[in-house]
Amino acid sequence: MSTPPNTAVQVVIGAGSIGQAIARRTGAGKHVLLADSNETTLQEARTALEDAGHTVTTQRVDVSDRASVHALARAAADLGDVVQVVSTAGVSPVQAPAEAVLAVDVYGTAVVLEEFGKVIAPGGAGVHISSMAGHMPRRWTPGRRTRWPSPRSRSCSRCRSSHPTRCRTPAPPTPSPSSQPPARAGRRRPLG
Repeated sequence: MSTPPNTAVQVVIGAGSIGQAIARRTGAGKHVLLADSNETTLQEARTALEDAGHTVTTQRVDVSDRASVHALARAAADLGDVVQVVSTAGVSPVQAPAEAVLAVDVYGTAVVLEEFGKVIAPGGAGVHISSMAGHMPRRWTPGRRTRWPSPRSRSCSRCRSSHPTRCRTPAPPTPSPSSQPPARAGRRRPLG
C-alpha cells in the first residue's frame, strides 16, 4: 500500500494507554506512526486503533538508541508530512535501575527532540509527556536506611528562616484592588 506524499503524519512514541488515548483523540485524519520498544504492546495498540478507524503503521524503537530513533524519524518522513510528534516513552525508578531511567527519560527525550526536529513539517508540533513517577520515593529495602529531607533543611516562604514548626510570622497584607497599578493599554480587565 502506498501513501500519498501529502499525508499528515502523527508519530506517537510509547504505545501504552496514554499513547493510545492521545492517538485515538488526535490522530483522526492523519496517518499514525505508532512506536514502542515492546512488540506485543505495539501490535495490541495497532489492533485497537485500527478497530477505531485509524490508519496505523508500527515500528519498534528504543529511544535510548540514537540510530533507532533516527530510523523512526526517517520512516515518519517517508510516510508524509510529520505534523505531530508525541513521546510518552518513559520508565520510573520503581520499574528500572537509575541507568535505564536516565537513558530513556533524559537522553531518550533529547534524542527524540533532536531527530524529529530535522524532519517535522513547518508549523508542526511536538510534545513530551511524563509522569510524577520521577518524583516517587525509592523502593524501601529492609536493612537500608532511607534519608528523608529534614524539615529544618527547608526555608520558610514567609520569613525565609529555617524552623521545624508552623511559621508564626504574619503573612504580608493582600493588596486591595484600589492599590493595584492600573491595567496597561491593550490588556483586558477582569470582570466584576
